[in-house]
Amino acid sequence: MSISTNLARKTVRQLIELGIEDAVLSPGSRNAPLSIALYQAEQKGLIRLHVRIDERGAAFFALGITKATGKYVPVVCTSGTAVANYYPAVMEAHHSDNNLLLLTADRPARLRNTGSNQTTLQAKIFGEFVRHSVDTPAPIDLENLLNGSGPVHINLQFDEPLLPEDSLDWLAGIHHKELAPTPTHKTQIDVAGKRNIVIVGHDRAGFSEREIEKLAHDLGAPLITEDPLRFKDAIAHSPILLSDERVRKELKPDLAIVIGRTTLSRSTNAYLGLAEKTLVIDPRIKVIDTARSADQILEAIPTIRSRTDADQSWIQTWRKYEALAKEALTTYPDWSEGALASLVAADLENESALFVSSSRPIRDLEAFAIPRADVTTYANRGLAGIDGNISTAMGIAAHHDETFAIIGDLAFLHDISALSNPIKDVLTIIVVDNNGGGIFSTLPQQGVEGFERIFGTPHDRDIAKIVTGFGISNEVVASAKELHIALQRIHPNVHVIVAKMPDREANADFLKSAIERYKKSVVL
Repeated sequence: MSISTNLARKTVRQLIELGIEDAVLSPGSRNAPLSIALYQAEQKGLIRLHVRIDERGAAFFALGITKATGKYVPVVCTSGTAVANYYPAVMEAHHSDNNLLLLTADRPARLRNTGSNQTTLQAKIFGEFVRHSVDTPAPIDLENLLNGSGPVHINLQFDEPLLPEDSLDWLAGIHHKELAPTPTHKTQIDVAGKRNIVIVGHDRAGFSEREIEKLAHDLGAPLITEDPLRFKDAIAHSPILLSDERVRKELKPDLAIVIGRTTLSRSTNAYLGLAEKTLVIDPRIKVIDTARSADQILEAIPTIRSRTDADQSWIQTWRKYEALAKEALTTYPDWSEGALASLVAADLENESALFVSSSRPIRDLEAFAIPRADVTTYANRGLAGIDGNISTAMGIAAHHDETFAIIGDLAFLHDISALSNPIKDVLTIIVVDNNGGGIFSTLPQQGVEGFERIFGTPHDRDIAKIVTGFGISNEVVASAKELHIALQRIHPNVHVIVAKMPDREANADFLKSAIERYKKSVVL
């Protein structure tokens, strides 16, 4: 058996024994030993192999799978520039603490810096964005490397010959191991305040809805969440509710508990700044957000040892302003980006999966959707990039019966090459087509000289025709009724709904008007 075949087989065998079920592969020559070993494992039903021709998309595809499963997902590539294409997904995985396993094929170390073809410095290329980085020409013990969370990089040096020279049944006698869970240390806290609030970032810092709801219940605290589709009793429309400075001051909390990161609403962050005391709960502070500050920082959700009796009018006051925010939205145009987010959120069937892209779509979901608790939602909020969104949604779809994605037009075009390698899973992508970067019309940049060229960046492309060119089924909708009808249809594979929206400036005006209506309704 060749050295390279032995390295690949022992690596793949260990992965299977450690419970890894999916692997993502991009074609190449130097990674041939791994490619062949993974294919042989797939033929025996031991692993699901996903082949993606673009390494950047492959890494985001694997990111989608690990978001859906929580398991480590190996993503395999050849040497050279292929490795660098993993970087955006690695950074996202680092900041989201997602379990990517990067298996990069390399030439032997003796060929580095010698002018050898397709040989560069791959070892430790990802720097501090990975939890572990190993450069090896021989099999290593993977168990300790994968007994944690966050991205891991293993750079495997493959020497010639790259192809197997035997027909051994090297997958016989597989014995699965259970990785020991990382122990968590529960903390008890005393709460003296009467007016407490729990604010939840989009990924919930990895905690379950049940844990978070129990904490809020034990505190007698309202719940604000960036993801309203996971908590049916959350306060709706919180970015609009807190947009009024007078309301923020009236709702000033004694204790604000922040679970995860709040990355969306400026009004929510302004509100947090008023709290008498702030408690942050996020396990990422150990390795990622090490400089994060608060009055108290915990890595796990605490139990409440004692607390002062809650202010009985506290939640009622929140509900009063929630009703005013809801009333202010009743005159919002029924065909707008905010209305689209609300409609999609309401129309999805129970147990559907929804991926929401960064920029405006995820903000619109937070502001306009009515809370419910029966949709599984995902987003790339580690660094909130618009790259790799289609690929991430495809990876998520591989582990759900029915998946939807809301993606802005620029984000969609950014990852358009993913459509050249379609999946067979059910995935409906709603493209919010406002011909450019809609979020900038809602930011301070609006109206600066040269705005359209350097911020608005209109693409002026017929997205439906582009999608058709990839052989993907699609349709164009231009009203709430048409979108509602389109969402009722089930398509066997990838389907794209292009939602032609009002122009970006009009949409920004809709949002401003709604906030103004709300503020006028506030009487203190």
